[in-house]
Amino acid sequence: MALKAIIDTIDSLPDVLREHYQPGEGANEGKFVLGVEAVGGLALEDVSGLKSALGKERTTREALEKSVVKFKDIDPDKAREALAKLEELGNLDPAKEADKLANTKFEAAKAQLLEKHGGEVQARDERIGQLTKTVEGLLIDAAATSAIAEAKGSIDLLLPHVKAQTRVKETDGKFSVEVIDRDGNGRIANGKGDHMTIQDLVAEMRQSDTFARAFDGTGHSGSGKQPNSGGGGASTLKRSLMTAAQKAEYQREHGQQAFLKLPK
Repeated sequence: MALKAIIDTIDSLPDVLREHYQPGEGANEGKFVLGVEAVGGLALEDVSGLKSALGKERTTREALEKSVVKFKDIDPDKAREALAKLEELGNLDPAKEADKLANTKFEAAKAQLLEKHGGEVQARDERIGQLTKTVEGLLIDAAATSAIAEAKGSIDLLLPHVKAQTRVKETDGKFSVEVIDRDGNGRIANGKGDHMTIQDLVAEMRQSDTFARAFDGTGHSGSGKQPNSGGGGASTLKRSLMTAAQKAEYQREHGQQAFLKLPK
């Protein structure tokens, strides 16, 4: 049989159980309370007050949660700033401080206009930068293409190498294409100190062993000889039998197209 924690009388209990009940106190006065020794944190205690407090706490928490949901999208710092500004405006006497009120509104409007203008200026500068790069690219392409074509070079092969050695330079509001070295310094064409032009650069490339093959030939170099198996007449030597030096010489004298027409 389970023992009750509180009973009104012990008269009906067996003698062996009566000694475990003690007269109650406070709210339990006039009753008998079961005596229990606390072990491992477990004890016989009146938890009615604790339950009541817990119930009140939960009710309060639920009410607070509902209130917080209403303000979940509000920035606390901005809200405090707005309230401070509202309080400041509320303390102004329009009759006495009309100028101050007008100045406050003016400063707020000015700040908004400056912020908007700053964004527009930034967008405009970015657009100008993009257009400037496009114009510079077109200017270099046009100047380089013209110089290569004038020298009878291969535009597809030479244009990337010419562009890598040039940039657009602005002088007194005018734009021109400048030839630069590996360090980004403007190159000098001669002992007089003249700046190198794109035409000078292309002419230099035409005389180099690396880029000479990308130009059409302008005729014989002076010897009148062509790479062949004999001493005269049309060339009968195949491209596959020519040395690298013979191939380069033939292309310089006769052009790349003539070289490609030779038998393989």
